[in-house]
Amino acid sequence: MQTSRTLEQAAAAPLPAGLFSSSAQARAGKTQIRPPRKDAVNPRSFFAELKRRNVYRAAVAYGVVSWLLVQIATQVFPFFEIPNWAIRMVIVVLLLGFPVALVTAWIYELTPDGLQRTDDVAPGRSLSPTTGRKIDFAIIGVLLAVIAFMAWQHFRPGKIAPRHDPPAKSVAILPFLDLSQSRDQEYFSDGITEQIIESLAHLHDLFVVARTTAFSFKNKSGDIREIGRQLQVTHVLEGSVRRGNGRVRIVAQLIDVANGFHVWSETYDSTEQDLLSLQSDVARKVATALRIELHLAETEQLVKPLTQNPEAYDSYLRGRYLINKGSVESIEKGRALFEQAIAKDPNFALGHAGIADSYILLCKLGALLPDEAAPVAWSEVTAALALDDKLAEGYISRGILLNDFEWNGAAAEKDYRRAQELSPNSAEARHWYARELAQFSRFEEALREIGAAEKLDPLSAFIRTSKAKILWAARRYDDAIPQCLRALDFEPNLARPLSILSQCYLQQNHFPEGIAAAKRYDELSGGSGWSKLEVAYAYAISGDRVQADRIVAKVIGQGAPFSAYDMATISAVENDKETALRWLEKAIEQRSVDVIWIRVDPRLDNIRNESRFREIAALMVARR
Repeated sequence: MQTSRTLEQAAAAPLPAGLFSSSAQARAGKTQIRPPRKDAVNPRSFFAELKRRNVYRAAVAYGVVSWLLVQIATQVFPFFEIPNWAIRMVIVVLLLGFPVALVTAWIYELTPDGLQRTDDVAPGRSLSPTTGRKIDFAIIGVLLAVIAFMAWQHFRPGKIAPRHDPPAKSVAILPFLDLSQSRDQEYFSDGITEQIIESLAHLHDLFVVARTTAFSFKNKSGDIREIGRQLQVTHVLEGSVRRGNGRVRIVAQLIDVANGFHVWSETYDSTEQDLLSLQSDVARKVATALRIELHLAETEQLVKPLTQNPEAYDSYLRGRYLINKGSVESIEKGRALFEQAIAKDPNFALGHAGIADSYILLCKLGALLPDEAAPVAWSEVTAALALDDKLAEGYISRGILLNDFEWNGAAAEKDYRRAQELSPNSAEARHWYARELAQFSRFEEALREIGAAEKLDPLSAFIRTSKAKILWAARRYDDAIPQCLRALDFEPNLARPLSILSQCYLQQNHFPEGIAAAKRYDELSGGSGWSKLEVAYAYAISGDRVQADRIVAKVIGQGAPFSAYDMATISAVENDKETALRWLEKAIEQRSVDVIWIRVDPRLDNIRNESRFREIAALMVARR
């Protein structure tokens, strides 16, 4: 009876896992117990088994590592000119490897004796938990690498701010390569590129990336389509120049960024004389290829020859190449070449404009006093506009003279607007107009204009610096500082951003940082009287008047040129109001180009409410 009850209880109990009976045996009332197969897995514990064998971890680790490898391949391969099919091959191999990785993680397990089949590993010999932790650490490490890579992608120098879609008709002209046998025609290839940019910039229905940003890709190899995507344009124009023995061969090709196909290409075999109209011909054919309807005025401007003298044109290109370097020495050499150009062709309008630009820049850099630079610059810009009243560069130069030297903002505004009408893609016109607006506290308008200039020339350190200056004048120091730092990313040895960076730090009472930036500015500026007074101001506002006065005495004692306006800012922050006002009067008497910021300069806030200060500001208007 006991045995019968035991059997009944056993029959009523559920079958243990792994016990199976055939239907025939069940019908016969018999149950046959068979040992489970060694490699069988209970479906109810399948997902738990995936976890135990670290399959999930392996999948995540493989996916993260694969993503990082693809990102690295897409960035590095073009740099070494590895073809695009290699990147596609990497992606295909990684995709095919994914199921292999999962199967391997399921079948094999790590033990003290090495890698073995999971089914052959005794429970005591398994290292699955330890291996899982190692995979976790590996995933965390790779994720940190991914985060670092993404941060670099976002903040790297030269990164262009995102724009949703490029303009429907847009182009970037990359610097033409110098393929001349002696490789000594870089000034010529750069000059041809710049003239094509200038010719296309006049077209109203075309977005043209400005020179500074386009030239940031000089001597850099890479996939044209990727460069076009970075510059956010629909087309890229590239080419090469080979010059020698009185002959010039220029190859130009227009590429569709979407598919990498050539839209138009042409080879020019020209004499030096034929070269004078070449950039206009290229610009016309690019416009035709992009189906741009040229206005009559645009057509006339494109076909108008710059000069009839090849030697004058060559001197001009050499001068422009040197002036773009931005140092006092190179600008001086460029000015001499512009003078040679107009000596060979007195009717060369761009040559006259180049001389005017040289004098303006030399004054801005402190190499010439305003009363030395302004008369010559005025004479040359007047000659340029008399020869060509549609020369946008001439109106920009005259606008700078009117605003910075004559303090006539209203007249300058008309010239800047006229330059924009003539050359809608002129970042320079918008940039100088933005600075003029800021000087009259029109900060929102100024930021819109400088933003438009930034879209045209996103890698220009000069435009970034001016944007920082506008934000500084608006007392938005936290916004100005990143602009200074980005400008220094573009050009680490550019002095001017450090001056604004120093002043922003000092206005926020970050004195050590402000003093350090001022000293670096002085170092990069060659220790001029202007730059040393920036350091003196930094010490003065930080409370170290002894050090500030020592620097001021040294600058005055050396007899080197310095800014009376900067002296006023030092006296103002030291609360020596009488001395500050006297220095301001001296600055106006000398027609200092810094005086234009008097209405908005935070450094003068200590004396801004003085009645005599208001009289001095009014004196600027009287002396226009």
